[in-house]
Amino acid sequence: MFGGFGGLIGSFLVFLLLHSIPPMHRVKQSIINLLGKAGYYIVYSLVSTGVLIWLIHEVWAAPYVELWPYEPWAAKTTAHIMPFSVLFFVVGFLRSNPLSIGPGSGFDKTRMGIVGIVRHPILWGFALWAGAHLFANGGLAEVLFFAGLFLLSVVGMLIVDRRKRRLLGYEDWIEISSGTSNIPFVGLIKGGNCRPTRKDFLGVILAVLSFGLVLWLHPILFNVSPLSGFL
Repeated sequence: MFGGFGGLIGSFLVFLLLHSIPPMHRVKQSIINLLGKAGYYIVYSLVSTGVLIWLIHEVWAAPYVELWPYEPWAAKTTAHIMPFSVLFFVVGFLRSNPLSIGPGSGFDKTRMGIVGIVRHPILWGFALWAGAHLFANGGLAEVLFFAGLFLLSVVGMLIVDRRKRRLLGYEDWIEISSGTSNIPFVGLIKGGNCRPTRKDFLGVILAVLSFGLVLWLHPILFNVSPLSGFL
């Protein structure tokens, strides 16, 4: 059934269902009431990791159907996009950002850092990662996987915007978001700033270390060296 793609389709549907929970305030709050806030985040993280591993396994297990062939330029494109993906994700994960996922307290409008460059740096990190890997992976299962995650990240930005407008109130959301944009660097053109905080500097250092870890682990886990794209 489904030509060998049933496991991939099923795991991806579970993945989508799982990631629809955080925007659903009542469902999320019910789980928090049951498990506690710390319990919710621990259980959600563990289940998310497990489902992602399952999804990746199904991508590997699916039949190979070539949509486009591998090209050396594709590996170079992926390799040169990935440093920005890691940078956006790590720096965005560390700093306060009331407009996106992650902690919102302690946000300083005069030192917006990466938030002044793009409103949803973590989701952009995911989008760049998924989009970059589409270039070098032309198999049907890989395309479904990476294209699905790319679309989920982009749609996620719109969902988070709508949720934050509701939680913050429209006027406060407009005031806080006035120097940002979903499109990188557009907020700066509109008068925003990207003056960094200490967490931004720390994030850059950790992003460099994280990218080094990716370069080391990638050939071990996936039998492909990202360094080949830089050579």
